[in-house]
Amino acid sequence: HRPRPGDPHFAGRLLSFEGLAAAMPPRNVAGNVARAGAMEDYDTQQVLQLSRRQMLRRDADLEMKNTKYNMSKLQESWLKIMRSAKTKTLKKQVEIISQNHERDVDRRDAILQMLDRDLDEAEEQHQVAVRSHLLNVDRLLEIQQSRLLALEDDFNKDVQTLQKEFELERAQIQEKHALEKRELTLIIEQVDRDEKNREQADSTDYLSQLEMIRNRNIEEDHQMKSGLEQKIEDTRTKCKEKLQHYQNTTESSTADYKEDLQRDALLSKQVERKLRQVTRMHDQIQHWKLKISQNKSDCEERNAQLRTEKDHIAKHFQELKAKMNHFRSEEKKRLADLTQNARNCIKSLKDQLSLAEKILKTSQLCRKFETEREKVLPYYLSRDLLAEFEEGQMDFGDDEEDIKKELTDVGIDEWTYLDNFFKRYNKVKLDHLAIEQEGKRLHKENLQLRSILKQFLDGVSVNEDVLSQPNPLLVINGKVNLNHVPHKRIGEKKVYVEAAHHMANMAHYS
Repeated sequence: HRPRPGDPHFAGRLLSFEGLAAAMPPRNVAGNVARAGAMEDYDTQQVLQLSRRQMLRRDADLEMKNTKYNMSKLQESWLKIMRSAKTKTLKKQVEIISQNHERDVDRRDAILQMLDRDLDEAEEQHQVAVRSHLLNVDRLLEIQQSRLLALEDDFNKDVQTLQKEFELERAQIQEKHALEKRELTLIIEQVDRDEKNREQADSTDYLSQLEMIRNRNIEEDHQMKSGLEQKIEDTRTKCKEKLQHYQNTTESSTADYKEDLQRDALLSKQVERKLRQVTRMHDQIQHWKLKISQNKSDCEERNAQLRTEKDHIAKHFQELKAKMNHFRSEEKKRLADLTQNARNCIKSLKDQLSLAEKILKTSQLCRKFETEREKVLPYYLSRDLLAEFEEGQMDFGDDEEDIKKELTDVGIDEWTYLDNFFKRYNKVKLDHLAIEQEGKRLHKENLQLRSILKQFLDGVSVNEDVLSQPNPLLVINGKVNLNHVPHKRIGEKKVYVEAAHHMANMAHYS
């Protein structure tokens, strides 16, 4: 950077040089004077150049102001010219657009008339479909009602059969119980009769033996009495003789002896009677003890047998009762399950019926938006992938065998019931995607048109923001400053896209 004379740093450096020159000792005075004159000339030239440069800068600023002023006038005149030209072109475009609009209105009227006729035909077809659907629904309801009635009849028959079997088994059990009860009653009566007969026989034996013993005792008593009477008579005679002799000898002790004799006879009779009673009672006690022990052993055996039979009968009764309760609970559970399944079946059928009605109503609403082609050919033709695969048009690499196996696997007929439904669903899904892509494209085009319109409005208006920016309507060398990107339009778009052409349309949209 070379210092200039007008620069303050230049003056400082000049003073420093002068001081340095004054301080240095004079060596070549003539050369120094010549050098000083050259430096003064150079400084003068620098000052002149600085003044000229300032003058040129003032002239350039004045020229710039004049240029801006003239440019604004020029732009204003150009704006008037371009506004008039743009107005003419817009009027022409409005006429063209009005003619196109009239043609579109006529075409739309024709389409509306055609759609009205299609709507009438669709309404007729809808009525026919509704009548056929109602007939099918009635037929299905009759079939389901007949199935339910048949199931109910089978259930009632099973219940009646079970009731009959239960009543029969109950009657058999009651009959067996009555028979066993009757047998036990007969056994008890027989035992009672045997005991009574045995008791009567024992009592008769006892009475007969008692009579025999009594008769024998009576006979022995008579014999003893007769013998004793005879002995007594003999003894009496002897005693009388001796008594006479004794009385004669002992008259004083005779009275005492008579009294003791009478007392001894009475006491001996009482002793004999008591001994006989004791003996008889002891024999009876032994006899009855033997009878009691025999009866006790017999009764204990019979009671043990009866108790065993009673326990066996009670156990069998409890087992039958448990089986009957288990059978009742199982049948009750089966009845509850059958009722619940029937209720669930009816509910599911009602849900399916409502779903079918909803689908039919939705299909009726969707039929209004079908095209002529969809009305004639509602289902698109699927591509024969297996034929293309065999012809070699498709290559899947290592997974070729697995894909061929999947394509050749027809599956179950029930799996193909919803193919037509999924075709329609896929077609609607593709149409939805196509409409979304078209909406995005129209939104982008709308944004571009809005940007161009804003630029145009900025170009035809005059304010500080517009004047501070380049004019978009100014044409320089055949170029326009509008930020317009030409938009590539697709041909007439079909709203309903076939599944086979979906990829091509997606490529255009992308």
